Amino acid sequence: MTDHTLKDILTAVDSAGTLLLTTHIQPDGDAIGSLLTLYEFVVSRGKKARMVLQDPVPENLRFLPYADCILPVSGLDGPADDLAISVDASDVDRLGEAAAPFFKAGQTVQMDHHRTNTRFAATNVVREEASSSGVVIYELLKLAGTDITQTMATNLYTAVSTDTGNFCFGYLNDELFEQMAVLMRAGLPIVETARRLHLMHSREQVLLLGRALRSLTFLEDGQLTMMQLTADDFKDCNATGEHTERTVNYALNIPGVQMCFLASELPEGIKFSLRCLAPYDVSQVASFFGGGGHALAAGCTLQGTLEDSVDRMRRALTGLLNGQWRL
Repeated sequence: MTDHTLKDILTAVDSAGTLLLTTHIQPDGDAIGSLLTLYEFVVSRGKKARMVLQDPVPENLRFLPYADCILPVSGLDGPADDLAISVDASDVDRLGEAAAPFFKAGQTVQMDHHRTNTRFAATNVVREEASSSGVVIYELLKLAGTDITQTMATNLYTAVSTDTGNFCFGYLNDELFEQMAVLMRAGLPIVETARRLHLMHSREQVLLLGRALRSLTFLEDGQLTMMQLTADDFKDCNATGEHTERTVNYALNIPGVQMCFLASELPEGIKFSLRCLAPYDVSQVASFFGGGGHALAAGCTLQGTLEDSVDRMRRALTGLLNGQWRL
């Protein structure tokens, strides 16, 4: 598949009567914030749209405007839509159960920023230089001449700030902060929104963080760290996979650490969250194991025991750290 332009997407939106909008499984702030902004945009253009996801909206993102309009795949009915748009999903597998209604649509479009993207739709706009999919959505709104509303500003800020670690990593440039200025002028309640996104933690998340920190292990003279959470940890803390959000960062933000991972024993397998500092690129390892993501933040899921999976990841990242990793 070849790459297209935002103008192609705008033409597709304006030509469609009904739209289906979706994003990836286990959605994060960029996925949900981008999806909700796109929803408000297409509805403002007089379109009939519905948002559908395999997984529920994470608890910490349910306060966002229009989040309560997202439907589960199981609740979807009616005829196929004229147009389906995916945001922030790098490949078909990341759509999960939403892939079926997505490909039933008369036309398919995807918007993303992951360099591991497989260009799975008929129309693909993948901006690898963008810090988040929220930036791509913002550019679409700008092209359309859309006035940014306060609710759009809240959702776009969520997308951009969560995918950059609250503006600590990723593709940060002057254009990004000019966009932020536009969001502020639109009435973005940044203090309240930032607190809910970046400072508040649920009871389950705090308890699970304690378990993860107890497992923190330093390898390779302190340049590589790892943490792991067992099935019993999740059970004891009454927690799920979504409660691991941001936990891995505690293993990276330590002097001397260049790379880290968090292994979580979940029903679907051993989920790995990988992080590193430049010039390393953990997306190489994530892609090798069937996952994907960004150079500095990526993830994948392995099948097998927790012990064996952790050993495989440890050896892969040790090789990457020492310049011995080869795809």
